[in-house]
Amino acid sequence: MLAVRTSLFIIIVACFFITPTLRGQEEFSVHYLVDSSRQLTLDDVLSQSFQNTFDQQLVENSNFGFDKSAYWFRIKLNDPKNEPLILEIIQNSLDSVTLYQKAGIEWKSKTLGHLFNPKEKEFGGVNYAFELLPDAQKHYIYVRVKTSGTVAVPISISSKSAYSKFNIKMTLFLGVFFGLMLVMAIYNLLLYTYLRDRAYILYVGATIFGLATSLVLNGYGYLFLWPENPHIDDHIYLTFAGLSIVCSSRFAATFLNLKRFDPKMDKLLWVVAGAGLLMSFLSLFYNAQQLLLYGRVLVLFSFPTYIYIGIRTYRRGYGIALYYVIAWIPYILGLILVTLRGAGLVPELVVTAYGIEVGGASEAVLFSLALAARIKGMRKQLIEKELEKEQFKTKLLSEQKELLEKTVEERTFELQEANQTKDKFFSIIAHDLRSPLIGLQGIGQKMDYYLKKNKMEKLMEMGGQIDTSVDHINHLLNNLLNWASKEAGQIPYNPAPIDLKELVEENIKLYQSLAKSKEVKIERELDEVTANIDLNTISTVIRNLLSNAIKFSPSGEKIKISLKLEAGHAELCFSDKGPGISADVQKKLTSEKLSASKKGTGGEKGFGLGLKLCNEFVRLNKGSFIIQSVPNGGTEIYVRLPMV
Repeated sequence: MLAVRTSLFIIIVACFFITPTLRGQEEFSVHYLVDSSRQLTLDDVLSQSFQNTFDQQLVENSNFGFDKSAYWFRIKLNDPKNEPLILEIIQNSLDSVTLYQKAGIEWKSKTLGHLFNPKEKEFGGVNYAFELLPDAQKHYIYVRVKTSGTVAVPISISSKSAYSKFNIKMTLFLGVFFGLMLVMAIYNLLLYTYLRDRAYILYVGATIFGLATSLVLNGYGYLFLWPENPHIDDHIYLTFAGLSIVCSSRFAATFLNLKRFDPKMDKLLWVVAGAGLLMSFLSLFYNAQQLLLYGRVLVLFSFPTYIYIGIRTYRRGYGIALYYVIAWIPYILGLILVTLRGAGLVPELVVTAYGIEVGGASEAVLFSLALAARIKGMRKQLIEKELEKEQFKTKLLSEQKELLEKTVEERTFELQEANQTKDKFFSIIAHDLRSPLIGLQGIGQKMDYYLKKNKMEKLMEMGGQIDTSVDHINHLLNNLLNWASKEAGQIPYNPAPIDLKELVEENIKLYQSLAKSKEVKIERELDEVTANIDLNTISTVIRNLLSNAIKFSPSGEKIKISLKLEAGHAELCFSDKGPGISADVQKKLTSEKLSASKKGTGGEKGFGLGLKLCNEFVRLNKGSFIIQSVPNGGTEIYVRLPMV
C-alpha cells in the first residue's frame, strides 16, 4: 500500500505542475490544411479555394503522426486582447515552424525550428514561442509546420505572465524529475559499492540511460550541448534508449532471480537485451525515422514483458517480485502512451506528452522501495540460513555417532569379505594346482623306468597325462590372470566387427584332442554371423564354456554348439548332458563372490572362476549371459552379443 500511495502522490503533484489550465489559456479555434507538395506560399493559402478547405477541417487532434507533408494552421482568437499574447507550439522536435501575422496591411513572418540555432528563440526554452501583436489578434493567424518526424502541433495562446508562470512550473517539474532520477542513481550506486549486488549497478545503468533519453526527447541536449548539430538528436536518443533497455532487461533478470525461478524467461530477456544493443548500434548509422518501426516494436514488446515476467515470477513463489511489478507499472504506462502519441494513435494530452517523466519519477521512488524490500528479504534469508545451519549442526552432531558406527560396520564387513575372497582365492589356487602338479610328480623317474623296459605304450600314456596336466595348469593360470585383471579394472576393451563362426571354429580346434581323449563328440550348427565384440574377451568366454562342457559331459555324450541370429542379436549356445547346475549354485557362479570348485565327470578339477569371467566379459561386451539348467538334466548356456 505504501508503494501505491507514493506513486499516486507523485502523479498528483506532477499533474499540478503541468495541467494546461494553469496557463491561463485564451480561447481560439484552429483549422488546418495539408500541403502535400510542400510548395504552397502564404498568398496561395489566402486564396478562397484554400480558405474553403480550411473551413472544412477543424483541428480536433493536434497529432497527425508521421507525415512528410507541410501543414498549415489557421488560428482565430475568440476574444482579442489589447496586449501582446504568446503563441507557443508545445513540441520541440519540429524542423521548421513559421508564424504569419498581419500588422496593418502587411504580413510579418518569423521562423523557428529544430533545424535552426536555439539562440534565435526570443523567449528561450525548448518549445517554440511567438509574440502575437494586438492588431494581429483581430485577424487570422497562420502557422506553417514542416518536419521529418511526428507532426504533433499542440498550440497554446496565453498572456506573457501566464506563459512565464507555466514555464517556471514546467522547469521546476522537470528539474524535480531529473534531480530525483539522478539522486536515485547516485543512491543505488553507493549501495552497489557497499553490497556488491549486480542488481544495483544494472538499475543505475537503466536510470542514467533513461534519464539521458528523456533529456534528449525534451530538447535539452539540442538546447545546451549541440545547438549547432540538431541532427544528433535523431540518432543519440535511440542510442541511449537501446542501452537503457539492455540494462533494464538484465536488471529484471537479476532482481527476479530468473536463473533460479524461471530460466526460460532469463533467456528471453537476454534476447531483449541483444535487441536493445542492436538498436544502439544501428542508431549510429540510421536516424529515428529509419528505425521507427524497430524501436516502437521493441519498446511495446520489452516493457510489458517485464511486467508479465514479474507476475509470473511472483506466482512461482518469489514474493519480492510484487514490488517489482508495482514499480514498473506507472513508467511502462507512461512510456506506452508517449510511444502511441508519437505514432498519432492517441490525442495530444498532458499524460501522453509527459508520461515518461511522471511514470519515471514514480518508478524511481518505487524501485528504491523495491530494492530496499529486496535487501530486507536477503537479510531475512541470511537469518533463516544461519538458523538452518545451527539446526543442521545440532542434527549432525546427533547423527554423527550413528553414521560413524554404521561406517565402521560397513568397513568391517567389506574387510571381512575381502579376507574371505582372499582366503577363497588362495584355497582355489592350492586346491586346483595340487592335482595337476601331483600328476607331474615323479614323471621323470617313471619315464626312465619305462624307457629301460622299452614300454612304449606306457610312455605314450604318460605323454597324454602330461599334456592334460599342462592344459589344466595353463587354463587355470589364464583364468587367474583374467580374474586379477578384471578386479583391477585393467581388461582392455576394443570392439570391432568379428566373424563369430570363424572364431568358434578356431577355439573348437584347440579342444578337439581333449574331447577325443574323453570320447565326447562336438556337434555344431553355426550360421554366418558378424558381431561387434572384443576379440580377446569373447575368445576367453568361448574357451571357458567349451572346456566346461567337455569337462562335465559323461564319456560318449555329445556337446552341441549353435550360432544364429535371434531378435537382432548374435546368439551363441553351449549345450551338454552333464550333471546340471542347481539354481543356488547358478546364483553363486554369477555373483561377485568366488565359489568353490567342482569336479568334472572324469574327475577334472574346476577352478571356480570360469563362469564368473564369462559373465563379466559378456557384460563388458554389452551382451547378456543366461544359464538354463536343472540338476541331472544337462546345461544350456546362452551368450547374446550385439550385432555390427
